[in-house]
Formats: sequence, C-alpha cells, structure tokens
Amino acid sequence: MFAHEAYDFTAWLEENIGVLSDVLGFDLTPVERERSAGDFSADLLAEDEHGHRVTIENQLEQTDHKHLGQVLTYLAVLDTEVAIWITADARPEHVSAVSWLNENAGGADFYLVKVEGVQVDGSRPAPLFTRIVGPSLETRSAEQTKKEWDKRDRVRYRFFEKLLECTSERTNRFSNVSPKGRRGVSASGGYGFSFGYSVSQRESRAYLYMHFGETQAVNDAAFKVFREHREEIESHVDHELDWVQDENRRRLIRHVVDVGYENEDRWDEAHEELAKSMAQLEAAVKVHLEDAQEAADRYARQAELSQSG
Repeated sequence: MFAHEAYDFTAWLEENIGVLSDVLGFDLTPVERERSAGDFSADLLAEDEHGHRVTIENQLEQTDHKHLGQVLTYLAVLDTEVAIWITADARPEHVSAVSWLNENAGGADFYLVKVEGVQVDGSRPAPLFTRIVGPSLETRSAEQTKKEWDKRDRVRYRFFEKLLECTSERTNRFSNVSPKGRRGVSASGGYGFSFGYSVSQRESRAYLYMHFGETQAVNDAAFKVFREHREEIESHVDHELDWVQDENRRRLIRHVVDVGYENEDRWDEAHEELAKSMAQLEAAVKVHLEDAQEAADRYARQAELSQSG
C-alpha cells in the first residue's frame, strides 16, 4: 500500500490525520515530522484538542520490542503526554503491554492502532485504522488532573485571559468561558455550532464551526446555507473571512491574524482585531443559524431514511 514508511505513509498521515482522529475520538493536529529525539527521531509529533503533546510511531509490520522501546523513549525525551503506536500486526504480548502501561505507568496515555489496506471496486487500497487498545476514560481523567502546565500552556492561558477580557467589551457570547492553557477556547452557538478562538505559535483565529457528527455531508448541508449568504455575511465584517474545511474535516468560517502566542509584543493588536471580528461574525451569521440547523437535520433524516429503505 505504501512503498516507504517514512516518506510515504508518515507523509500521508501528516496530511490526512483527521482519519486517525475520527477513530480515536479526539482531534489531532500535526506539528512536526521526524522530530529528533537524541539519536532517534519520532515519526510524527502532534497536538490533541487540549494542547497535549502527542508522539506517533508507525510500524507497517508486526510489533516488536524495539518499537515499544522507541515509543517509551520518545515520551521521555520529547516530554509528550500521549503515545500512538500504529502497526500492521499487533502481537498479543504487546497488546497486553500497552494495556498494562495505561493502567500502571501514569503520566501518559497509550494507544495501539492497527492499519490495513482496504480496496473497493478495484480502487487503490486506502488505509483503514482500528483502535486495538487505549486508556479508559477513568484513567485519562485521573492523569489529566495530575499534569502541570509547562511554559507554553501558561503563555496560552495569559493570551486567552486577555483576549476574553477584550471580547467581553463587544459581546457576551464568551461570558461563561474561562481561559485555558490549550490551543483554543469555544462557546456554544446552539446545536451543531460553536464560536471559538484558537492560537498557535505564529497566528490566531476567530471562527464559527459546524460539528453535527461524524458525517461530513451533514456539516456541508449547514455550511451551504451560509455560503448562499456569503456576500451578505462578509459585508458586515471588516476583516477578510476564510471559508474552509480544516485539518480535522470540520467546516469553518474564520478570520486569521498573523500574531501567535510567541508575539507577545503584538497581543493587544491581535486581541482587538479578533474580538471585533468575532462580534461582527456572530451578528452576521445569527439570522442564518436556525436555517442551517434545519438544513443539517433535514439531510440527516433523509440519509437515515435512505439507509433504512
């Protein structure tokens, strides 16, 4: 299916990480491929939706002790909090080992994922992921309470703390939202919608996104309603809007500012622009939210009837 693990599969996974996110049940964002870890290099470094560092080790063959050792090494050297080991064939001994680590190691979540190629009607084989083992909800909750924020988390917390203060002067949408040391903060926009802010090292964003479930076509049905009124919506917003599908396959309307958490000397400028854009975007789409919800529900019902029929 892939001629070379690093050049082909890892590169493909970096571009299509949303497929893995869907299987694991949480969003992943790629950060760096072939990240150096002493004399070794991790296949892929990522972040989850809470800003936790994730290392992904790919092994397109049967699991072995060498790769298990590499997974543990990357956790220690790169100070990551989640480990995902992708393999074509998991030995029972290693399934037991990963389960044991989740129950006894503490400080990290471990996932073992199987990948195989599936082919439909003569098409090119495509990767199919299956979660073999991962942490329980109880284990993850307990570990998260023990984690300490590192410098980056504290910086992001301060970024959102000041941004939410600035936002409160323009809209009460985020009045019940607390700052976090994660990649983003969000507030409900009603069923299927969220307004939010996110920040990375070099840019920050204000956005509305659609999340009606795993079926992308339902999100598209809601997105289409806004697209039909794009000119009207953009006329009420002073800043340029992007209409996109993000790396996790969500549909978003967003405004991007070229100031991230590393550019603290420009935070005031970014906060003013983001808060203004958010207030204008909220007001511009508000009259279309109900229609978009109905469009998504209508599509979902039609899909269910089609399947049952």
